[in-house]
Amino acid sequence: MTAAWRRIRAVAANTFLEAVRQKVFAVLLVFGLVLLGGANYFAEFSFQEQFKFLKDLGYAAISLTGLLVGLLGAAQLIPAEIERRTILTALCRPLRRWEFVVGKYLGLVALLAVMLVLMAAVFWGVLFWKELQLTGIEAGDAAAVEAIRGEARDPRLWQAFLLIAAKLFVVSGLAVFFSTVATSTTFVVAMTLMVYLIGHLQGVAREQWLESGEALGWGLRVFLAAVTLFVPDFNAYSLIDEIVAGNNLAWRATLEVLAYSVVYVGVLLVAASWVFEGRDL
Repeated sequence: MTAAWRRIRAVAANTFLEAVRQKVFAVLLVFGLVLLGGANYFAEFSFQEQFKFLKDLGYAAISLTGLLVGLLGAAQLIPAEIERRTILTALCRPLRRWEFVVGKYLGLVALLAVMLVLMAAVFWGVLFWKELQLTGIEAGDAAAVEAIRGEARDPRLWQAFLLIAAKLFVVSGLAVFFSTVATSTTFVVAMTLMVYLIGHLQGVAREQWLESGEALGWGLRVFLAAVTLFVPDFNAYSLIDEIVAGNNLAWRATLEVLAYSVVYVGVLLVAASWVFEGRDL
């Protein structure tokens, strides 16, 4: 296992370096950072409304940029290697296919982690800078000032950040799985986006499947069962909206979603490795 881990780590490091060199990821990262940094100039409201706006926009920018990086990065992992025929050289070495898949995924996760940390640092920097502007502006309303400072330093924002990261890691796992099946990056992006959108309706599909009984045709019941059993429930990550809105959320709920994400990613990597083992290159 030590030798396997060394090979996986080497693939992950190489994947991370290749991804960093891609200009498209740099452009997306700069876009996200500019959007976060410029958020101050979009909020022409009271200070309390500005903080809510900044939190909404900040987490939306982090989620959108991370989604694009994860999609584009995973879509180019294996199909690009096959197209360039470099995968044959890699697999000629004592490198198992499952190690190649896991290494590619971990390299993408490392890229996403770095991007998320940078954007989170800018986000909290914007909130801190906005908090400094309170001096003398809202001095007449001590309660409002204290409420705003509480929002800026709210430790629950870390929960939202972890949930965004977990969601992006699941989306990346989906993209890696589809990249082991397809040879086209367009197909990988399209299928991942389709599952991503369906995943936000997974709760509705589950309710229909469990409560409809014989009212629906067998074909539709099979489809709803497949969606319920195999598509990730992205509604579970709606806890992010609760946190950003300022509602109390127990860490237990966050940890349950994180555990669900880890299990689902594990299943995806096992399925991707199994599919890739049987693929003719």
